[in-house]
Amino acid sequence: MKNLGMVLKELRKSKHLTQKELSEGVCAQSMLSAIENDVYVPNANLLINLSKKLGVDLDEISLSTNFEISSQEEFNDTVEKLCNEHQYTELKAFLLQDDVINDLKTSQQIQSYYYYLGVSQLQTNSIFSAIQSLKLSLAEASGTRLSTLSRLAYAAISYVYALQGQKESAADNLDLVFNNWDEYNYDENQNILYYSAALIYFKMNDYQSSTAYLVDGISFITKHDSHYMLANCYFLLARLSKVAHNDNERVEANKRKDLFTELYGEKVFENF
Repeated sequence: MKNLGMVLKELRKSKHLTQKELSEGVCAQSMLSAIENDVYVPNANLLINLSKKLGVDLDEISLSTNFEISSQEEFNDTVEKLCNEHQYTELKAFLLQDDVINDLKTSQQIQSYYYYLGVSQLQTNSIFSAIQSLKLSLAEASGTRLSTLSRLAYAAISYVYALQGQKESAADNLDLVFNNWDEYNYDENQNILYYSAALIYFKMNDYQSSTAYLVDGISFITKHDSHYMLANCYFLLARLSKVAHNDNERVEANKRKDLFTELYGEKVFENF
């Protein structure tokens, strides 16, 4: 199982930062070293500051493995590059090109295409268009068994409804995300679904449900010996703890502190 320290160390290295560079303006380098070696667990404020320094945006998610929209690798490579760099305006413009649209051949390609188009529209505030594209993606799904791509589309639709304050519709679509969940083989993109559910409930100010999905998600991810989305889960958990504290929900804040201790296996070190 990968602990918080290991996840932070891997993320720091992926950003090509030294301990000195990451800790500067946040905490002592020795403290960061202690965190990465699981000697101490950071409190919520410190973990949030580290996430900011690492450039982690809780609302932006890249797929572990992207879906193909074309038989032309250059088209697939462009989609992957723009998604990974979160260049959604450019992604939407690319997807709307005639050459890309005319090259769509199979139902799988069309489903992937509309999923990416919906995500790009969502991220560029074309909310109505995003919903329509995501529904078109689902319309191309074959069979009765939901694929990971279909579940991602339902999660994206749920996220849109959450942003619009339509809590019941958001919850209904999340139920579809996890329908018959235990019947499917694992792939890393499924890690996103737990995180998305937690983020959706966070947006709806339902901190208890958000925390529950994070706990389940961390367990699910580590059970499959993965680290993908673990950092996001830890950072969102820190945000939950801070929000509970800022809202003067002392009982809930204490519960989240206990949750940190339980998840990380160490006493939370408060004196920074």
